[in-house]
Amino acid sequence: MRPILSIFVAMATVLSVFPAGCLGDEGGGSEGADSLKVTLGFASFPEKYTCEGENLSPPVEIDGLDESVASVAMILEDPDAPLGTFVHWLIWNLEPSATMPEGIPPEGEVSDPAGAVQGTNGFGLIGYYGPCPPPGQVHRYVLKVRGLDAILDLAPGSGRADLEAAMEGRVLTSGEAVATYGR
Repeated sequence: MRPILSIFVAMATVLSVFPAGCLGDEGGGSEGADSLKVTLGFASFPEKYTCEGENLSPPVEIDGLDESVASVAMILEDPDAPLGTFVHWLIWNLEPSATMPEGIPPEGEVSDPAGAVQGTNGFGLIGYYGPCPPPGQVHRYVLKVRGLDAILDLAPGSGRADLEAAMEGRVLTSGEAVATYGR
């Protein structure tokens, strides 16, 4: 019985060094494999990407897009908002690219510095509106990136529910990046 206990303890020790989710999909499966590496280039939002600065959308690096991806959609949300998850940005029909530049203008349809369509965020505005938590607790901001098999037929200014419905069955690949911000 002692060798079995030793093996169990050794396995538990090895498994404890892996962060949650590193050993497989703990979410019970989801549409699109989590195979994109998404990078913001910072762990905490610099002021220029927040409501206290220039409120520019940040640059995003996306590694793992392949030729099967027709377009990219992104959702930036704050799961720590006082009244529940708060949407800061909805953008779709981005051309698949390893780099998305900063400063996407807050307009329904944009062509420069990248072509895309944007939706209405939780502030009731179209486009990006950066982190702006109430004073106190530091909030997490999750950027969800989806590689899609088509260009979405979705009107500018659409909300999150409409975007998620339009993406249903179209997600080929996905990834996330997380950064924090507090005031």
